[in-house]
Amino acid sequence: MATHMRNIGLHVVSIAVVFCSLIAQSAAQPVKLSLTGGGAPPIIGDPGKPGFIDQLAREMFKRIGVEVEVSRVPSERSLINVNAGLDDGDLFRVAGLEKEYPNLVLVPEKMLDNDFVVFTKRKDIQIRTWDDLKPYSVAFVTGWKPYELNVKGTRDLTKTPSIHELLPLLDNGRADLVLMDRWQGGWVAKQQGYTGRVLDPPLARFEEFMYLNKKHAALAPRAAKALADMKADGSYKKLYDAYLMPFVIR
Repeated sequence: MATHMRNIGLHVVSIAVVFCSLIAQSAAQPVKLSLTGGGAPPIIGDPGKPGFIDQLAREMFKRIGVEVEVSRVPSERSLINVNAGLDDGDLFRVAGLEKEYPNLVLVPEKMLDNDFVVFTKRKDIQIRTWDDLKPYSVAFVTGWKPYELNVKGTRDLTKTPSIHELLPLLDNGRADLVLMDRWQGGWVAKQQGYTGRVLDPPLARFEEFMYLNKKHAALAPRAAKALADMKADGSYKKLYDAYLMPFVIR
């Protein structure tokens, strides 16, 4: 009887050891995150051609042992999907969106200082504040939060699904002013042979951050540390110069 009980005990211990081993193996498996964002090159790349933010995100998470998959989706849809947990993170947004999307957790190290500028073909316009937009017909992309929150009371307002539809509005007279960020706007302007103006100083400059769904909250400080390390060791600047600087319109 004692031998039988001892054998049962050893069997239970063996099962427990195997179970713990399986848990350890599972924990050791690399995490893979689905990261999304709206926009266009050079911020987010085209298929097979990376952009600044996606390359930055891949390197950040590689440093903490996490694999990422990056995809482009419409700007508003990206936030909805991450908030719902359908995707794991949104690549770059202004701070404070967790008030509207409570399941988002900010990664507390900025990805980029982003200049929001005005494109126009009119030579008689100078814009310095949000209120300066009011007398004009204005266009921007649906879901771009700095514009959704700050552009009020304009003479006319057009929203487009992507930046590709914006500059033609200046040509056909449907808009006096088009609002984009400097980098994506510079890219699409060069693609479309834009010959108008980019007004400086920028209408606004916002710090852009990554957000993760709250189920990955524990990764946020680790990702922030990896990004800070990249800024300190020069690898951030290397990506910045390679992917963004060629699209500055002066």
